[in-house]
Amino acid sequence: MSSLIALGSGGAATVATFYLYVGVRGKNKIDVKPENVPYWSYAIGLLASNAGAAFQQLPSIAVQFNQAFENNGAVGEWKPGATAAVATIAVFGLKQRAWKDALLGAISPSLFLYAGGLWAIPGTFITGILASFVG
Repeated sequence: MSSLIALGSGGAATVATFYLYVGVRGKNKIDVKPENVPYWSYAIGLLASNAGAAFQQLPSIAVQFNQAFENNGAVGEWKPGATAAVATIAVFGLKQRAWKDALLGAISPSLFLYAGGLWAIPGTFITGILASFVG
């Protein structure tokens, strides 16, 4: 056994996604508070970056989200760090909505790594910790 829980990244991403889905509904024994949705979905995004084909769309969504701004001549020069900042402000600055927070939280790890620099530090640090637990 190479990890503490031995789920694998795909298994852990599936378990976390199911837990978030069940918990957000709030009609079961598991209850995920709306303010915790971004953190759950961020962890799902980190796990998805190492998971199989079922989760590989999340990183590509992050790149496409950034390219929507970069390829728009009306906004001028646009870098991935600006997209990461907009996503972060949208998650923590706007009213809590499970769908918005889950989507932006899940693509944020890939978006932050794409932006590089200081944005990449949380993802690389937390990925190392998660890898040691889930394998």
